[in-house]
Amino acid sequence: LDDRMAVLAALGCVSLVVPFAEDTPLELIKLVRPDHLVKGGDWTPERIVGNDLVTSYGGKVHSIPFRFDRSTTALLARIRSS
Repeated sequence: LDDRMAVLAALGCVSLVVPFAEDTPLELIKLVRPDHLVKGGDWTPERIVGNDLVTSYGGKVHSIPFRFDRSTTALLARIRSS
């Protein structure tokens, strides 16, 4: 998690990266009120938790398509099965 957060935080367009332990980030989204809420391409904007809230105050919700077919979970599964 720390590595992923560091990579995201290093992006010039990112001003805040926050981990959360709850089942969903809704309470955090209410607190932070992001201008942009971003999830991976396996989520449509309609399914992204906080979509209605963020768009209600003029924020944008983005689903970023995967550029490469890479999955940490799939990689670990292949390692374990070999």
